[in-house]
Amino acid sequence: MNIEYNNNLSADDYCMLRKSVGWSDISIIIVEKAIEKSDYIITAELNSTKIGMGRVINDGTQAFILDVVVHPDYQGFGIGKSMMLKIMGYLKDNLQQGQNILVNLSATKGREDFYTKFGFEVRPTEKLGKGLAQWISSSSEDIDNE
Repeated sequence: MNIEYNNNLSADDYCMLRKSVGWSDISIIIVEKAIEKSDYIITAELNSTKIGMGRVINDGTQAFILDVVVHPDYQGFGIGKSMMLKIMGYLKDNLQQGQNILVNLSATKGREDFYTKFGFEVRPTEKLGKGLAQWISSSSEDIDNE
């Protein structure tokens, strides 16, 4: 497979990749804003079709890795690993002399081991408490999301 990695992602490709792994639908308008506010985007492409993506949001003190997805038809070929190596390289390459940042992510249930290969520690650790999350909805319905 001749996979090309680049940094462009359309809202349609983002939605298609989310759907391919069973994640919920998101409004195109919200997706466009999320892409626009990303500090770094990596995509994997095969024959002009996006088959993987990942995003980073970074404020200089903390970074968040988001939406690391590989289409199920292409999982197991090292595409996710290649994208994560590019993401981690981007984060390290953009540190100022003496700068430290805390890099966070939320793994999909059952995928935690994938990220420990890149040095991530499952919380809690001796220095970090448990990670916490909350879905907030504009409706009164409970959110059942990935």
